[in-house]
Amino acid sequence: MSPEPGPNETLDVIGENQLFLLQSKEGYRFSIDSLLLWGFLSPDPKSRWIDLGSGCGILSIALAKINAVRKVLGVEIQRELVDLARRNALLNKVDDRVSFVEADVQDTSFLKSIAPADGVCANPPYYPALSGRINPDRQKAVARHEIRGSMLDFIRAGSRLLNRGGIFATIIPVQRLQEALQTFTSSNLNPSRMRFVYSYEGQPAALALLEALKDKKFPLSVEPPLLIYNSPKTYTEEVQNLMAFKPLKKF
Repeated sequence: MSPEPGPNETLDVIGENQLFLLQSKEGYRFSIDSLLLWGFLSPDPKSRWIDLGSGCGILSIALAKINAVRKVLGVEIQRELVDLARRNALLNKVDDRVSFVEADVQDTSFLKSIAPADGVCANPPYYPALSGRINPDRQKAVARHEIRGSMLDFIRAGSRLLNRGGIFATIIPVQRLQEALQTFTSSNLNPSRMRFVYSYEGQPAALALLEALKDKKFPLSVEPPLLIYNSPKTYTEEVQNLMAFKPLKKF
C-alpha cells in the first residue's frame, strides 16, 4: 500500500499541524463541512470513535492526529475511498490507531459487530436520491445524494453503535432539521448541542451542527452562529483557524 500520490491524485498539506491528504483529482474531495464538524467535536482522548461516511479519511485522521483520540474506525461504502483513506492513515502515521472498513450503515449485523463506541460522527449525504441535479461523477453523487444510504440511516446507525451516554454528532442542511430531530427522538438520541452555520451574516442558516447523547437527557445548548465568509472568497477568522486545525473556543 503506497502513500505516494498516483497519476490521478493530489497530495495536499492541510493546516499548521501538517495533516497530509491524498485525494482524487476528479472524484470526491473533502469539503469544508468535514472541518466544520471536526471543530464542533470535543472528544475525550481515551475514547473510541466511529466515523460514518469517512470518505478519504480526513475526519478520522484528524481525530487521531490532532485530538489524540485512542481509537478511530472509519466506515465508508465506496471501496476506492476506503483504500485511499487507509493510505492517508499510513501517510499521517496514525495507522496504528485509525482503521477503515468498507461497509453499509444499513447493515445492522455489521453495526453490531463493531459496537460499542463512545462517540460517533457522521457527515451523511444531504439530498434525497431523486432531488436536484445528480453529479455525473459516481463518488461525488454517492457522497451527496441518498443513493446508498439516507441521512436518517446514518442517525439510526449512530444510535445503534453508541454506549449509553455516548455522543453522536453530525452536520445536516437546515431544511432537513425537523426530520433529523424526529429521528433522534425515535432512536433514543437526546439533542444536547446545536449550532447553525451561515454563509454570510444576514443570510438564512444553511447548515446545522448537532450533538446528541444516547439514552441520556441533557439541557439543549444553542451555540452562537458560525459564519463562513466575511466577504466573497474571504473566510472568517474562525473558519481560517479550522482550516489550520487550531483548537477552537468551546461555548
